[in-house]
Amino acid sequence: MKKKIITVAVVLASTFLIYTFFSTNEKYIKKNQQVINCNDCLIRDEEEAIQLAEETLFPIYGKSKIENERPYNIELKNHTWIVTGSVNTSVLDKFLYGNMPKFGGGFEISIKAKDGSIINVTHYK
Repeated sequence: MKKKIITVAVVLASTFLIYTFFSTNEKYIKKNQQVINCNDCLIRDEEEAIQLAEETLFPIYGKSKIENERPYNIELKNHTWIVTGSVNTSVLDKFLYGNMPKFGGGFEISIKAKDGSIINVTHYK
């Protein structure tokens, strides 16, 4: 009986450690981008763009689906924030799938920095 308890404890501890090692806690890949030359822009930095993207995407696709695409990629182009979800990003995914793509794709949302309006929302298959 004692041996069974020890075995279960070791399996649970190992599972927890593997999950902790292979999972990521980062919300997005920080690039420290900010809008410049636009004093009246509403969405000025990455954190604000991510917050607006999540507020828009959660009701459409579901919170857990969008959060599973973390860490998000974010790019600022011509005063437009482009936020995309990640696929095959964990070490475990790369080990299991290698260079083969998983089924499914990530979201993409474009947000105007000036007024925070949503230009485009899509989720690739």
